[in-house]
Amino acid sequence: MFVHRLLSHSGVYPDYTKEPSDLASGRSNVKNVTLLLSKWWGSGIVHAKVWISDDRDVYIGSANNDWKSLTQVKEVGIYLSGCSRMAREIKTYFNNLWRLASLDASTHTRSVSDQQWLINRTVPCWSHFLPTKARCRSPLPSYIDTPNVSPCYPSLSDPEMFRTDIETLPRNRSCPEPQPSYLSFAPPELLFGKHQSDEQGWIDTIKSVVEGGTVRINTMDWLGQSQYTNPKVFWSSFSSAVSEVVFSKNAKVKIIVAYWGHFIKATDGYLRSLLYSNVLCSSSSSVQNKCFGQVEIRYYMVPGFNKTGPTVINGTTTGNNYPAYTRVNHGKYAVSDVRAHIGTSNLVWDYFFVTSGVSFGTYNTKIVLKLQEIFDADWNSPFVVPVQEFGQDV
Repeated sequence: MFVHRLLSHSGVYPDYTKEPSDLASGRSNVKNVTLLLSKWWGSGIVHAKVWISDDRDVYIGSANNDWKSLTQVKEVGIYLSGCSRMAREIKTYFNNLWRLASLDASTHTRSVSDQQWLINRTVPCWSHFLPTKARCRSPLPSYIDTPNVSPCYPSLSDPEMFRTDIETLPRNRSCPEPQPSYLSFAPPELLFGKHQSDEQGWIDTIKSVVEGGTVRINTMDWLGQSQYTNPKVFWSSFSSAVSEVVFSKNAKVKIIVAYWGHFIKATDGYLRSLLYSNVLCSSSSSVQNKCFGQVEIRYYMVPGFNKTGPTVINGTTTGNNYPAYTRVNHGKYAVSDVRAHIGTSNLVWDYFFVTSGVSFGTYNTKIVLKLQEIFDADWNSPFVVPVQEFGQDV
């Protein structure tokens, strides 16, 4: 008998977990659990969007499992069929989340003065943000201590890579030789084997750009800080990576960020500060080392983004035509000239350090070209507007 396992956060108003609970009710082959990551990290949710079928087929992408995401939201994902090794690895991550749901977080968490992010916060007791002697042994299945120094989680110099022959559609578009692919996960306490953190997967994709090449990045939210912690965490990892390739590789970096009904107001300031890299680059005084890189950023506005929500509030018609939390460019991916990265995380600190996320990345030429094609269609669409530099009119 096949068993279906459903794992999710506590859901959203008004239905919360009613649908997965109803699916499991009275069915011995359907199991459903709710996992509250806030009990383990102080905040955070199950944000990974993953389907695993028969230990061989996998979907990873930005779409939530509801009708609104599949009809009213712009999504990007990848479906891998017959990739049993990768499916097993993702299943290990899923099993770790499943196990967390059954454990008592109060006995498996610690308060730590985080020296990397300079805040006091809650972490699992096996976290590398704790001093070595203060850690417990992980209760998770298939957990292998990653070869990092203590404390925190530095980048791995040789993360796990799959040498898998990925045949893309149509069938005659496979690459002549297997090209490396990888998986990355968040938060880092759920890493196993030699898989890299999701933050590293994104950053390494940005830095994989060739000299004078182009990096394309698409996300719903971009914020150079945490969104839900108190106090806030300053987070410069992605902006630093962008500036580094602009200067050191003379790269062009194109970024699309969603502008929608729940746009984070602080985003515009961070994006404008990132554009200041252009000023610094062009002001380089050394002829021998003149900087030719550039950052361009555009907002993507799905038509109707400002007409979402209840149609009637307190007896008054609102004029809204679409459901709440829809009409948004929700995809999360990056692609350089040689490497593609498709994930489930918004580019905000919380999604990499207190929230569950999964990404697939690859050097497969056909997938790289397809993701570039998807991005360029949006970049050149009538639904984008440029983000202006400081001192310019919006």
